Amino acid sequence: MRQNRARAMYDQIEDALISITMQLRSAIDADAGMPSRMNGEMNGAAAPLHRAGWARQTAAELGSVIIYTLGLVATIEWHLQQFRKCTGILCELTVNHSPNLDLPEDYAESIFEIYNEALSNVARHAGASRVAIALTITPREVTLVAHDNGIGLGEEVSRASRGGIAAMRARAQSHKGLCEFVGARNTGTTVTASLPIARAP
Repeated sequence: MRQNRARAMYDQIEDALISITMQLRSAIDADAGMPSRMNGEMNGAAAPLHRAGWARQTAAELGSVIIYTLGLVATIEWHLQQFRKCTGILCELTVNHSPNLDLPEDYAESIFEIYNEALSNVARHAGASRVAIALTITPREVTLVAHDNGIGLGEEVSRASRGGIAAMRARAQSHKGLCEFVGARNTGTTVTASLPIARAP
């Protein structure tokens, strides 16, 4: 019965997420065609950036709903399919999941939000043709690794104290975990988020 309800919710929300990812694609295209920053502002930038932020936020919120019903792995599988359709970027997913292990819901939501932000960055900034996601869930830790073959991060970007990268770090730190970024120009970027799981004695 629960699986039937989950499938019904999956079908109902799929069209909504496709629409959201297409709006994100539109925002990406708009960003690519924008003029350089002038006097601290970008002409016409507010609307596309607002659309991109709204799309990422709504995708994360929908993801949280689906996680509650289908679980983290199925949610990432589904989202990654839509991401590929929207961007044309080849996607690979590897999952190592201990049998009969239920990940605490707040951990699942945090990992999905980090994943969602990482994929958004790949689509908007990396210029990548391929992205590989590896998710490992054990009784003691959940780890997400996202690697792309794009232009890579500059050192100043990887140390950013605000924006999406800072938000990903903060999300991991809320669980006493880490979110690290490795990448140099033209070598791709690897994002690794690791959250230790506190278990009751």
